Amino acid sequence: MNKLRLQSKWTIIWVTLGVFLLWGMGFIVFVIDTLTYNPAIPNAQGIVVLTGGAKRIETAIKLLQSNHGKYLLISGVEPTTHLVDLERILPFALTQQDRNRITLGHNATSTMGNAVETAAWAHYYHLDSLIIVTSSYHIRRALVEMQTLLDNVKLYPYVARNDKKETLSHLHSIRLLFLEYNKFLAAYTGLIHTTRPKEDLLQNIP
Repeated sequence: MNKLRLQSKWTIIWVTLGVFLLWGMGFIVFVIDTLTYNPAIPNAQGIVVLTGGAKRIETAIKLLQSNHGKYLLISGVEPTTHLVDLERILPFALTQQDRNRITLGHNATSTMGNAVETAAWAHYYHLDSLIIVTSSYHIRRALVEMQTLLDNVKLYPYVARNDKKETLSHLHSIRLLFLEYNKFLAAYTGLIHTTRPKEDLLQNIP
């Protein structure tokens, strides 16, 4: 009996060590991917930018202006923020044509919320291909959560660079990558579940 207990104990220890080893190897791959991921500029019917990181909105609007997509959704904007407020912080001007093609999404407060908001917007405009713009540390999880709701829509990733959080120059970056890696694993394994948007949300997209 004692021998069986000892064997069971060692089995648990080795399994635990194996899990931590796999987790650690995955984290290293995730960090390398974050620092080096640089997809080509795609073309799609629509562009979606997820707010929260430097250069994201600017990058997405440049894609719109260069006609890589017909419409742009800026998802996760503060309820009191309007397009004119965003224009003030841009290093370039918007034309009236640009303004007519931009939608501000005020409902999302998380990546799951971005996915719901994007699904509603894509449904409204009948879009079957989207460019997803966000920071490199966030793009993998964003694609996983978006694809859950947009299973009939082709998603193309595009990374907004020049975000200080993407470097390893300070401890905050390590903590950010650590948290984002675990969130990605949770989304990939289904621990984070994204539900489909309700019909009443579809009516809120202008």
